[in-house]
Amino acid sequence: MLSGGPPEMEGFDAMLAHTGPDVLVTYERTGGFAGLDDRVTVDDSGTALVRDRKIMLRDDEMRGLRAALRRIVTTRSSPAGCQVADHFTYTLTYRGRRATRCRVPPDWRAAVERLDALLAR
Repeated sequence: MLSGGPPEMEGFDAMLAHTGPDVLVTYERTGGFAGLDDRVTVDDSGTALVRDRKIMLRDDEMRGLRAALRRIVTTRSSPAGCQVADHFTYTLTYRGRRATRCRVPPDWRAAVERLDALLAR
């Protein structure tokens, strides 16, 4: 689902995901003033790997995450907003493709909020 993009971002979105067949989504949030390097991987069974710890998602959390991911229609990477010092970079890997953005598109917001909530646990 996530692919394509301008030539300057081609390395991000042309790359096939480094995920196993049971991985639903991988989310990365990097950058900012503190130099964050956060990653969440959620598999089809509802197990999330968050900073090397396992978290089990409830059924309602998995349903909500799946619904949020299905609503994503912005499928290209973009360098917009990346020219700002201390910006965050958001990368979603879903259905075997990657896209990277420095501004969260509106259709990514629900999925990113759910994945950020896992980082906060």
